[in-house]
Amino acid sequence: MKRRIAIYGGSFDPFHLGHLVPVVRAQETFHFESVYFVPAGSPPHKDAAPLTPVTHRLAMVAMATLPYDNFFTDDDEVFAPQPTYSVETVRRFRDRFPDSTFFFILGSDSFSQIASWEMWEELVDSVHLVVLHRAHMWGKELEQRVPERLLPRLKLVEPFEEVSEPEELTIYLLNHEPFPISGTSIRNRQRRGLPIRELVPHEVHSYIEKYGLYSPASVAEE
Repeated sequence: MKRRIAIYGGSFDPFHLGHLVPVVRAQETFHFESVYFVPAGSPPHKDAAPLTPVTHRLAMVAMATLPYDNFFTDDDEVFAPQPTYSVETVRRFRDRFPDSTFFFILGSDSFSQIASWEMWEELVDSVHLVVLHRAHMWGKELEQRVPERLLPRLKLVEPFEEVSEPEELTIYLLNHEPFPISGTSIRNRQRRGLPIRELVPHEVHSYIEKYGLYSPASVAEE
């Protein structure tokens, strides 16, 4: 059996529980040998607002995932030519880890816009997708937004359900309870002096406090 490797990219600005907990659930369901968290260098689908320096974002992800033996922080996109595209990241991972089965993790919102991604057809034809699915929010609307040719690949999966070795490329809709938080809301709360301790891993909270990230002073320096 080929080893299962998962790739989860994002700006992670900051890395919060809405990133971590669903991937822990995915790991418990799919039994990945390795999960690589890939902070973005210059993500093409984000607004033009500048990201927090990548050294901080890499550090926050690394500290938050350290307690998990098979979770790793990867700087693949940071040092790649910018902007970076997911399909290119997958190519590099396939070169690094031949004879592996790859799973690309993304949220429902991102999946609903997959047809706007650069070289999206190559991406979906080279990896399995694990969509962190909010069924009670999307209903049938998600199926109406994605390209029709992908519909036969959709498979709803509940947390902790045993997933056998896939014989064909599959798009797994992993049902989960969403965290009503985002990086933007956390940054705004921190700048307003509101608590964020319950929204981010302990290690990330300590790091943000230590370096004064997202404070009014840090905004003035940008």
